[in-house]
Amino acid sequence: MHRLGLSTRVDSRSVIVAIEGELDIATAADLQQHIESAIDDHGSFLILDLSALDFMDSSGLNVIINAYRTVREQGGSLALAALNERVTKVVRLVGLHRQVPVHQTVATAIAAMDALEAKRQAG
Repeated sequence: MHRLGLSTRVDSRSVIVAIEGELDIATAADLQQHIESAIDDHGSFLILDLSALDFMDSSGLNVIINAYRTVREQGGSLALAALNERVTKVVRLVGLHRQVPVHQTVATAIAAMDALEAKRQAG
């Protein structure tokens, strides 16, 4: 049985979705729905905390790409944070890191997102 743990919190201006477990074809739809709800409820400056994500396949990548498109359409941004070595390899293999910022920690992702949002508001 595949299980994916999902939680959402708001820190400063960012919506942080923490993902735990295995992100694959059996759990991707759960994450997609969770992300959509988080954006609807809290805004489109989204950080995916991947510190507890053990595995991700192409289904998971598709969810992240869809999230990227959604936040961009709404004038927001997406960042990935705290990837382990296995997930980093997948992200780099497909070149996703060239479109979506990748941060070592959630705290650095929040700081970068705050700076980006402040810059956009300033003009």
